[in-house]
Amino acid sequence: MTRRLAELLVLVCFLIVAVALYKSTASFPEVTQSSTALYVRFLAAMLGIFSLLEMLLKLKKKNLAKDQEKMELTEAPLKFTALLVLMFVYAMLLEPLGFYLASALFLPLTMYILGSRRWLSIALTSGGVLLFVFLVFALLLGVPLPESTWFQF
Repeated sequence: MTRRLAELLVLVCFLIVAVALYKSTASFPEVTQSSTALYVRFLAAMLGIFSLLEMLLKLKKKNLAKDQEKMELTEAPLKFTALLVLMFVYAMLLEPLGFYLASALFLPLTMYILGSRRWLSIALTSGGVLLFVFLVFALLLGVPLPESTWFQF
């Protein structure tokens, strides 16, 4: 698949998402039609407009050699696959382990897969992210995060 074709396919997908988002607002409750639904319609319209604009620019642009060469999806297919699997496992573990435990496993493993090897840096970054999420979302904003169904703290 060429780079140009891949970009055009992504833009077509964005257009489909924009139309689906816009149409989905019709089923929103009446009370949200002047607020939330309006905001979603705005976002969908902007996504659609910018996707169409980019698509027209891509189609109008002359074929460059760079756009016609075969596209390499990733330089490190093993890392890419490992990250996809890890994200899937993380999503599956959110319910049984809860947000904090699942994230405490996910963050260091992700950093290790991406090449970080200093354990102190990995531990401090993971702890800092979890502490930030706890302080801002749990304490300050009161957002309920997924809790463990296996362990009750």
